[in-house]
Amino acid sequence: MLEAISAREIAVSGLRAQRTRMNVIANNIANALTPATVKGGAFRRQMAILSGEQLQPMLEPEKFGVKVKEVLSDPSPLRQVYDPHHPFADENGYVEYPNVDLSVEMVDLVSAQRAYEANVAVVLSGKRMSQKALEILQV
Repeated sequence: MLEAISAREIAVSGLRAQRTRMNVIANNIANALTPATVKGGAFRRQMAILSGEQLQPMLEPEKFGVKVKEVLSDPSPLRQVYDPHHPFADENGYVEYPNVDLSVEMVDLVSAQRAYEANVAVVLSGKRMSQKALEILQV
């Protein structure tokens, strides 16, 4: 069954996972200053958890590659800012803001972008190899 493994399929699964990761990061950045959500309370940072299956002889082809296992909320404490005139201030004058650190989000975004580019390189390399193989067959 291992002969059926396609580098292209594995790279495409990586593209999908990294795209989801970048969407989660973009959502975090967009909500970095959101003190209230529809669910109540400040926005909590989201994290995409990726997982993959170890290659085994009897593994089904659809399990190859990497997948988004789940998107979790970051349980770290919310940022409290003293602003007694804010409409969401509590009785002590503090407003809870999301636990989103923009520098962490930017580092994660660059990491996801590099992983996405690496998967694109694998897909393009496979395409070039297939084209060369077809050229050899035509000669």
